[in-house]
This record gives sequence, C-alpha cells and structure tokens, in this order.
Amino acid sequence: MKNFQTAIIVILTFGFLYACETETAEVEQAVKTVNVETQQVEPEIFESYLQQVGTVTTNRDVRVSSEVSGRIVNLNKEEGEQVQEGERVIKVDDRKLQQEINRLQATTSQAKENYERLKRLYEEQDIGSEIDYLNAKYAYEQNLAALESIRVDLENTSISAPFTGILETVLTEVGEMVSPGTPVFRLISRQSKKIELGVPARFAGSVDLGDMAEVWFDYDTETRYQLPVTFIGNTIDPMNRTFTVEIDLPAELNQVKIDMIANVRLRTERIEDAIVVGEEYVFQKGGKNVVYVSSQDEQGNPIAVERVVSLGSAYGNNIVIRNGLATGDELVTVGASYLQDGSRIVNVEDEQSQMVAEQESE
Repeated sequence: MKNFQTAIIVILTFGFLYACETETAEVEQAVKTVNVETQQVEPEIFESYLQQVGTVTTNRDVRVSSEVSGRIVNLNKEEGEQVQEGERVIKVDDRKLQQEINRLQATTSQAKENYERLKRLYEEQDIGSEIDYLNAKYAYEQNLAALESIRVDLENTSISAPFTGILETVLTEVGEMVSPGTPVFRLISRQSKKIELGVPARFAGSVDLGDMAEVWFDYDTETRYQLPVTFIGNTIDPMNRTFTVEIDLPAELNQVKIDMIANVRLRTERIEDAIVVGEEYVFQKGGKNVVYVSSQDEQGNPIAVERVVSLGSAYGNNIVIRNGLATGDELVTVGASYLQDGSRIVNVEDEQSQMVAEQESE
C-alpha cells in the first residue's frame, strides 16, 4: 500500500512539472514580437517653402498715343524692331500746322510792331492812353503764346520712343486719321522685366527683401534661377488677401516674355538644430500625438515605448518635433503602425548586421 501511494505521488509530481513547462511554453509563445526598423534621432536644418505662380511684367510697357490730330504719313519702324530712346517711330501730317505757324508768325510780328509803336508813343511822347498800350502788349503776348503752342504741336507730329525698347505692336497704319489720345504703338523695355506674384497674407512675416527665391519657367523646367526678392508690398489685396512680391529678372533672360507664367519657390521658414521626423511616424492616440522609440524592459528585452510629442512646423512629409524626442533616441520607423506601448520588438537591421558579421567571421 505504501509503495502504491509513493507511485501515485511520483506520477502527480511529474504531471505537475509537465503542466508547468507546457504553460511556460504557451506563455512564451503568446508574447508576440514585431519586426521593426529604427533610425537615430539627430538634429538637422528644417526649411519650409511656399510655391506660387507669378506673371512676368515690366514697369516700361506703354501704349504711346498721339498728341495731335492728323493723318499718318510714315511708319519708320516695324513690329519687333528695337527702338532707341527719342527715335521717331511715326510721322503725322504736319502741313496744316506749318500753315498755321506761318499765319501766327505774321500775326505775332504785326502785334509786336503795334505794341512797340504804342509803347514808344506812350512813353516818349505821351501820346495815347495807357490802356491802348497795355492792350497791344497783351495781344502780342497772346499771339506769341499761340505760336509757341503750335510749335509744340508741330514737334509732336513726330511720335518718338520715350525709352529704348522693342516695338511690340503698331496700332495704326499709314493713311489712318488719329487724334489726341489715340494709341499708335506699344513699346516694351527688355531691361526692366520682373516677376510679380501675390503671397497669402499669413506669410507676411516670412518673406523679407533680399530673400533668395527659386525661379523657373515652363519652357525650360530643368533650369532654375536663384534670384532675390526686390519688392514687398505694404498693403493686402482685400479681394484675395494677398500682398505683392516682385523679383527683378536679369537682362540676359531675353527669352522670357511679358505676361509669361513664372514658377516661384520662396523659403518661408528655417530652423537650425531641429528634430525632424516623417509625418507617417506620428500617430493620434487619445487626442495626443505619439511616436515610438526603441527601449528595453526590466529583463533587457527590446520593447517599443510610446512617447507623447508636441508638433511644430511641417513641410512636405516632414514635421518638427518640439518636445518628446531627444538627440540619440532610436525612433521606430518601419513597423511603427503595428505597435502598442510596451510591445516586444525585433530590430531587423540589427539581426541582419549580426548575420553579416557572423558570416564574415566564418
């Protein structure tokens, strides 16, 4: 009987030990691990940009108008030709003005002689009245002023270029009648082209004079120009809530045309020594922003630790972490979306590096 009891105790003992081993194996099997990759957090320069579309304009794009009435008798230049400042482009018939000048010259000479005669008689011989002498004086001065006015009109029959530029469009033809205010040609300067664009008002404190902008045009997207901001408007357009920014174009960009579209990229922010991560590594949990970093539990097993972070500026796929991460932290990247706080992890990169090291040692 005693031997039977001993046998029962042995059997129960072995059964208990087997059950404990099985339970331990099941617990270990229940601990799931996630394969991940990490990157070490290092400070870097963060820059954000604003890309806008601007229009090529110029301060010297004018429609020159006639200042006199008459018929066009000559066109000295063709469209597309360069015209020097002061060079005559169009000639208006001046024959009537020449005749009017001849008439006024005779009238003015007569008025002058009459004025001088009455002046001598009044001053030297006390003949005549002062009013007659003054009326003669005023008549002479009026005729003289009319003569000078006609001479100005005569000069204006030669319509010249107000500055050196390209004759973009001729708006009249030989034989056509013009009057004061009639546009006759359009002149554009090649030397004063600029890009004008509207920047949203929220960036008013982000753009300064002299900031370098990246500029390119659709006809050559491979070529980029680094050009400084040369003008910033002081008012906000109430219609679209933007302010004007201008960028002068160098004179050698002859292929750039007025009213051409320009692509402009302006830097709006620069932060030195910023902690920057990809937005895909930041998750929303319980109304907070969290990331996962690699750490160890009490037994030295690698685990993922959840960190609450505060976010700063963002550009593209990158975002600045203001608080919650520090230099040297191992940020979980690949596999982060499968993690919870305290999840066991396996760094795939570390395992691969270890396998390569073992193979090299063999």
